[in-house]
Amino acid sequence: MRLQAQILLQVEQEFEKAGVLSYRSYEVLVALMQAPGQQLRLSQLANLVGLSRSGLTRMVDRLEKDGLLRRDRSPVDGRGINAHLHEKGREAVREAWPTYRACVERWLGRTIDVHDRAELRQICRRLLEIPERVHDSQEVWD
Repeated sequence: MRLQAQILLQVEQEFEKAGVLSYRSYEVLVALMQAPGQQLRLSQLANLVGLSRSGLTRMVDRLEKDGLLRRDRSPVDGRGINAHLHEKGREAVREAWPTYRACVERWLGRTIDVHDRAELRQICRRLLEIPERVHDSQEVWD
């Protein structure tokens, strides 16, 4: 977790220096960009980006105020709230992409060779599958 916190702090600093949106905002907009119809229910979006529902609500408030996305009631059941990506949000992602790419290249591309990157990719994919495979957290450590 220390490594994750250190990397996220450095990425946030790079985004700030570049004058683009925050990295957490970037994550939210990228998740919407990759979703079917470029929209997601807020609860799904919170799970995808690892934010609490209240944390995501505050972020979506800011992103909506900035015209990067909009919210509306789910047409499926009328109870849930969906976030929809706007063109201005897509543009913000395109603008921040070079900063994100530079961060990845700096921390992975220049410090890990091709073989190690492939191995790291496989390990990360397996780790991402754990919540889907394991219901009892103790099984992870056995």
